[in-house]
Amino acid sequence: MTSRLIAAVLATALLTAACGSDEDEPLSDAQAQWVDAFCAGLLPGKQAGQELTVQDPADPAAVKAAYLKLVTANAAALAGAERKLKELGPPSGELEGVHDRLTKYVGESARSYAAAEAPVRALEANEGFWDGAERVLADTSQVSAPEDLRATFDALERSPKYSAAMSGSKPCQELHSGGGQ
Repeated sequence: MTSRLIAAVLATALLTAACGSDEDEPLSDAQAQWVDAFCAGLLPGKQAGQELTVQDPADPAAVKAAYLKLVTANAAALAGAERKLKELGPPSGELEGVHDRLTKYVGESARSYAAAEAPVRALEANEGFWDGAERVLADTSQVSAPEDLRATFDALERSPKYSAAMSGSKPCQELHSGGGQ
């Protein structure tokens, strides 16, 4: 009985070692593209958000223009990221759930910003613009699980391979450093 148990343990160990994990393999081009697509989808919105924060509230026309840039930049970048992520598929079997959550998040976010564009554009550029635009964004939001974005970052940061890939990715570096400005 003991020899069978030892044989089973050894067989399991060999099988596990033979399968390995994604961490054991070098980063493939598709995986690097996946990391870039992830960060590139967030970067334009961060850059536009930074531009918005430096606008003078006493100039409602400039605030409105910057806010519209934020909405349109996010809609376009997130829609592009969704397309690219779907095209690439999960970067590994181990990250399939992360990929699915992220793809859903960026798609819902892209549709939310796209739905907000016309109502935000229709708002008057006056002292009530900011509050009105924020209401529009809240009303058009289709994001069912905003915590998925943080969960995606956390999952990637726990992986030495993907954490290193994010550190080496130009869009991720720009995102982390403040948006490339």
